[in-house]
Amino acid sequence: MTHDLKWSDAPPGEVLDPVGIWIVRAPAGPWLAADEAAPDWLDEKERHRLAGIPQPAGREAYVFAHWALRSVLGSSLECPPRNVGFLRQPCPGCGGAHGRPAIRDPDPGREAVEFSMSHSGDYVAIAVAEATIGIDIESWPEPESVADYLPFLHPREQQWLGGRADDDLVRDFARLWTRKEAMAKATGQGMAAIMNRLDLTGQPLGWRVRQLLAPPGYEASFAVPASVHVSVTVHEELPEPMPEPMPEPVRT
Repeated sequence: MTHDLKWSDAPPGEVLDPVGIWIVRAPAGPWLAADEAAPDWLDEKERHRLAGIPQPAGREAYVFAHWALRSVLGSSLECPPRNVGFLRQPCPGCGGAHGRPAIRDPDPGREAVEFSMSHSGDYVAIAVAEATIGIDIESWPEPESVADYLPFLHPREQQWLGGRADDDLVRDFARLWTRKEAMAKATGQGMAAIMNRLDLTGQPLGWRVRQLLAPPGYEASFAVPASVHVSVTVHEELPEPMPEPMPEPVRT
C-alpha cells in the first residue's frame, strides 16, 4: 500500500508548481537475467555504463533505478516505460553534451517535463516537475569517509559541521551532501563546479533547496529556482513495477 504525502511551501495566493517525488525501495531482485545480459529497454549509453559497473549489486541497483525513472516518466507522459528515451542537454559551463538529462523526442503538444533521479543503497529518488529541478538521496556515510571529504567543502560548511559527535556528523554531512548534489543536478554544472564554491548551510541565491523526509539512515533533498513555489506529492511506489528478467531459453 502506498502512503502519499502532500505539502506545499507557497504562501496563500501564489501560483503552485506541482512536483512529484518518488522515494522507492528496490524490491528483492535479481533484475538481470542469469547471463547478466542488459535489458532490451536500456539504450546504448546505459548498456555501456552498466557494463562498466564491477559489482553485481551495483549493476542490479543501476538497472532498477533506470527502470524506476522510465516507470515514473512513462506515467507522466502517458506512454509505456520502454518507450521513454533520453538525451543530455549542453553543459552550461563548457557546452559539452553532458548537462542535464532530458526526454528524447518529447511530445510537442505537451508541457515539457523536467526530471531528476538519484539512487543510493536500496533506494531510488525521482523528481518530476514543470520547472527545473534536481534531487539527491544518500545513505549515511562512515565517519572516516566524512573526514576524507570535509577539506573539499566550502569553509562555512566545514565550520558548520565542526565539533559534531559521530552520529550527528554523518547525518548532517549526508544532509548537506544531498543539498549540494541536488543543486549540481538542477544547474547541470556537476559537483566540481560547486563543491567548495557554494555554501549550502543556507539557501543559495536564486534557488530553494528543500529537505525531504527520507528512510532511516538516509537523507534526501531537492532544489528548484527561487521563483518556484511547489506543491509536492511524495510517493512510495512506482506506477509500473519492474519487469521480471526473461528466463534463459531451454537448450535441448
